[in-house]
Amino acid sequence: MTTLSRSRRVGATGIALFLAFMLFRGQLAAAVVTRGDDVLRSGDVDGAMRLYARALQLDKSSGVAADRLAFHLALSHRASDARNAVEVVGAALEARPATPALLADRAFAELRLNALPAAERDFARAGDLGRDARYEHFASRIALRRGDRAAARAFARRALGWDRTFNPARALLGQLR
Repeated sequence: MTTLSRSRRVGATGIALFLAFMLFRGQLAAAVVTRGDDVLRSGDVDGAMRLYARALQLDKSSGVAADRLAFHLALSHRASDARNAVEVVGAALEARPATPALLADRAFAELRLNALPAAERDFARAGDLGRDARYEHFASRIALRRGDRAAARAFARRALGWDRTFNPARALLGQLR
């Protein structure tokens, strides 16, 4: 048995590490998201955002990392963060197009940017995909804010279709009569 030269050992190790990264990058990204959650619980929001962004760099299709990062960006008081949230979600939706949480994150960011029709569409789609009365209700409130009472009624009715006990939609329908 012959021993490999140092350069061949380094090359083989590099290839092995690259293959391991390619095979396990989803798990690595999930671990970084978990670390970001721990950092967030300790109160370091900026540190958590850096870790969520790093997880997305490792695995662009990580819906959880995109959701965490976009949600916090959308709730920021800066328009630039809201625009970043829309971009993050747009990229994540290419890999996971039917993800209600991501659509809702983008809708919150669009609200921050005062893009009401886009926010309404995203909340409505999130409500339909997730069968979630809350998102339908948000779409209803946006439609009412835009002055479209018929759409507001339709979204509120859809919300009650998903959850008959959802009182905010019931109350809104009462106001719209």
